[in-house]
Amino acid sequence: MLAPGSRHAIFRFRFNHIKASIIADTWPKMMDLAFPGVDQHSKLDKTDWYYEFPNSSQVWFAGLDDKERVEKVLGQEYATLFFNECSQIPYASRVMAISRLAQNVLKTDGQPLRLKAYYDMNPIGMAHWTYRLFVEKRDPDRRTFVPNPENYAAIVMNPDHNKENLPAAYLQELDRMPEAARRRFFLGQFANISDSQLWSLELLD
Repeated sequence: MLAPGSRHAIFRFRFNHIKASIIADTWPKMMDLAFPGVDQHSKLDKTDWYYEFPNSSQVWFAGLDDKERVEKVLGQEYATLFFNECSQIPYASRVMAISRLAQNVLKTDGQPLRLKAYYDMNPIGMAHWTYRLFVEKRDPDRRTFVPNPENYAAIVMNPDHNKENLPAAYLQELDRMPEAARRRFFLGQFANISDSQLWSLELLD
């Protein structure tokens, strides 16, 4: 809506998961809450699976497990990428998708729309590429520090931050989980590799 003709993509590892969780659930709820009335003038293409706004901007939905689908989606350039549940997404798939974050498009004020990629997940171990890239600011393959660390940022959002919208019984259940699960699902913390594995990250490096 901010940049006519812009393209954006939302990825999950499996396409059937993005259909169930994003297309059929989160997306329409978000649109009704944040942009009431826009849906009436927009359309969802259920053949190629993209959502088109009245200004011809599009949001494409893709699963990275479908080679034919991925090739079709990645045949275009995008201004924004969103990786949903990226604890399931291999780093090589992220690298492939990020190569298409290249659309040069203007906002309604004539200024260029800044290219951005967003990621969300329930954090897992510190050995995962998300921890290395966004917390340590290291290249997950080379283990060297990234040259532009200011381009990478992380924020923790846990159920307690959203307690006004969640049942109290649900929060209590998360808080009573075994400690490793509690830290992941209730506190939103990455697990220290020493909690579950024999070798330390330092020794592996």
